Amino acid sequence: MQPVMEKNITPRTSAAGLSQTEVIALRQQYGENRLPVEKSTPVWVILLNQVKSPLVYIILVAALVSLIAREYGDFAIIMAVVIIDVILGFVQEYQAQKTYTALKGLLKPTTTVLREGERREVEIWELVPGDLVLLNAGEKVPGDGWVLESTKLSMDEAILTGESEPVEKVVEDKAFMGTTVLIGRGLLQVEQTGPASELGKIATSLQEHVEEDTPLQKRLKAFSKTLTWIVAGFTVAILAAGLLMGGKFLDMLRTSIILAIAAVPEGLLIAVTVILVLGMRKILKRSGLVKRLLAVETLGSVTVICTDKTGTLTEGLMRVSKTEIVDPEHALQTMVLCNDLEGPVDIAMWEHARQILKGDPQKLVDQSERLEVELFTSETKYMITAITGNVFQGESYNFLKGAPEIVMGMCAISPEEKARFLGLVDQWAGDGLRMIGLAYRSMGRLDDYTGYTWAGLAGMEDPVRKGVVEAVRVAQKAGIHVKMITGDYRLTAEHIARSIGLMKAGDLSLEGPEVAALSDEQLQERVPQTAVFARIRPQDKLRIVKALQVNGEVTAMIGDGVNDAPALQRANIGVVVGTATDVAKETADLILLDNNFRTVVSAIEEGRIIFQNIRKVVAYTLSNSFAEVLTIFTAMMLRWPAPLAVAQILWIHLICDGPSDIVLGFEPKEGGIMDEKPRSLKEPILNNLGLSLIGIISVSSAIGALFLFNHLYSVHGNATEGRSIVFASFAINSMIYIFAYRSMRMPLFRMNKLTANMPLVWAVLSGLVMAVLPFLIPGLRKLLGIVPLTFPEWMTVAGIALGLLAVVEIGKWISNKLHARD
Repeated sequence: MQPVMEKNITPRTSAAGLSQTEVIALRQQYGENRLPVEKSTPVWVILLNQVKSPLVYIILVAALVSLIAREYGDFAIIMAVVIIDVILGFVQEYQAQKTYTALKGLLKPTTTVLREGERREVEIWELVPGDLVLLNAGEKVPGDGWVLESTKLSMDEAILTGESEPVEKVVEDKAFMGTTVLIGRGLLQVEQTGPASELGKIATSLQEHVEEDTPLQKRLKAFSKTLTWIVAGFTVAILAAGLLMGGKFLDMLRTSIILAIAAVPEGLLIAVTVILVLGMRKILKRSGLVKRLLAVETLGSVTVICTDKTGTLTEGLMRVSKTEIVDPEHALQTMVLCNDLEGPVDIAMWEHARQILKGDPQKLVDQSERLEVELFTSETKYMITAITGNVFQGESYNFLKGAPEIVMGMCAISPEEKARFLGLVDQWAGDGLRMIGLAYRSMGRLDDYTGYTWAGLAGMEDPVRKGVVEAVRVAQKAGIHVKMITGDYRLTAEHIARSIGLMKAGDLSLEGPEVAALSDEQLQERVPQTAVFARIRPQDKLRIVKALQVNGEVTAMIGDGVNDAPALQRANIGVVVGTATDVAKETADLILLDNNFRTVVSAIEEGRIIFQNIRKVVAYTLSNSFAEVLTIFTAMMLRWPAPLAVAQILWIHLICDGPSDIVLGFEPKEGGIMDEKPRSLKEPILNNLGLSLIGIISVSSAIGALFLFNHLYSVHGNATEGRSIVFASFAINSMIYIFAYRSMRMPLFRMNKLTANMPLVWAVLSGLVMAVLPFLIPGLRKLLGIVPLTFPEWMTVAGIALGLLAVVEIGKWISNKLHARD
């Protein structure tokens, strides 16, 4: 049910609108027009989340065991590492949240108001009670207020009433903040803003919305949870096996805990979140604003881009280049008086009239009075105005402009003349022009669509955007099909499509009536071969998207109007231009701030880079963990002392290679990434190559570590010396072979320059310093339970690290030979 309010209309604001002085005073009185903002995660909750990690629980158990065993040095370093880990995790997650919040805040909705006699575009928050707001189709109502003027004004109030039926609004009706103008236009006097509005009163429930994890994050969380349970079960099994083999309980418990700590990839989820958020920032630098984290990972899987033409593939800056006029006076009047100066067609008509008049067309408008209007819609494809005024000596005229075939259908025109102009339409369309038919009629009701007199035809050219041809070529090379869906004339659309390489020999085109005549099954059969859809209605767009998805395609749909919202919502990635309606923007996942098709292709490229970097981080992190698990488990089976202590593992994981887990994800684009086919949304994070490398590294690294440990332990009979060299080896190995993980496809010598990822260089340098530092500081040596190494021992450690680097490179080469693409 519609909200009810007493009709207690405040005195109408002056027709000129508020003055700046009044606006300032009213804002001081009523505050800014803002709803209560969505609550972000408090700082203390982010900090607490770091402590709630399963890894931290395991580490704290290890600390407790050390305390019981009176290993106070181990206890001290374990607690120190826990604190450092919590701080590092907090900083990363807090920065990621800040960046994400800042990106979402870049989208600043605006509205058009009348102030001091002028139209002004202001941000929604600047609105004050008493403002006069111009309402247009596709816009959100920015505040509660009374309708002062209405031209076929109809709104969707489902956000308040739950009923999606259009609600007609006439003068003195109430309109509510957050509702949507479906059709028509109007003038609103704002009465309540912000928390005082109907929407503001229920905004508390909106504050409870929490950004959901993306499918990738959910898969990783499920993976981590499963891994944690596996590790817990494995730990209990190892503990039981050790006790059965005659081991002491505390020793076996410590060994089991060591295995658990080594196996859990503690920084993985934070690293993935940071990579996704930084990916949003990179896409923004390329003029695309991603609204949802989900879109970041989905972008890399897009297989079809459905794009409109005007303003996306073309400049959207039209100019009249050809005319065939039969009634110059009425054609000129139609261009000026059937015109709202909204969009490139209206502006092109206005500027052409200016050239004919050699003066300002506004003079003709000032001598006229608009009585009524039927606005242009994507369904009707025409606009009609009823005009009177001094220039017509008190008579009234109806002026009509729109699609030529629609306008001619309303005109009394001879078959010969109609055939001549339809021939011109085909000819000009073949040259890529967009046509507008012009007609007029004296008097008559607007809903009587007969009896018009044909005044002539205007053809407008709209240049192709710079970079679009290359962007289409890149998309096609990347295995992405590009389809044009436009309301324009078929031949015009085909000409543009051919000129940019979108339509090639053998490709088909379909018009709206043809699409409407096809069943869903028939459309699914035709859509793969169809490159151009012309004269398409908004409801046809939804059917096309559905047909593509049934065929297994991952779709990105570009739209801008209120009627595009269903198709945008259904598409895997809804894309809108920066000048789109509020409704379209609300539905979209990606906003093109420069209105350019090229930006969509750039965003898809970034999506591919992001997934590739996540895949590297996962494979690298698990390679480090499993190598240590295999080493410790094998030593236990051989009844050797543990080759690594708890504190040593924590130092390696969190101090040495912890930061590198994250900055590996900063790796820039690799060559050839847009030469591959799109990956499936169901494709696993770890492909054959990733799994192979984890196995190769784990086994090779474990063999090297066991060899070093056994050599020193058997020669000197001192486990401390053996642990020292194993600690050095594991700490340094991962800092060296990480460079091979910079690309899972290319060898070292073909990768990006080392300086392309300077954060990684600095993370590795600091990791190496932190690996060597404990050997130089007596206090740290004692805490970690290590002894200094000789020069030959350091050379052995370095040799093994370089050997592992070579092993990774060989493994990549073999895997890429066996699997052309995973």
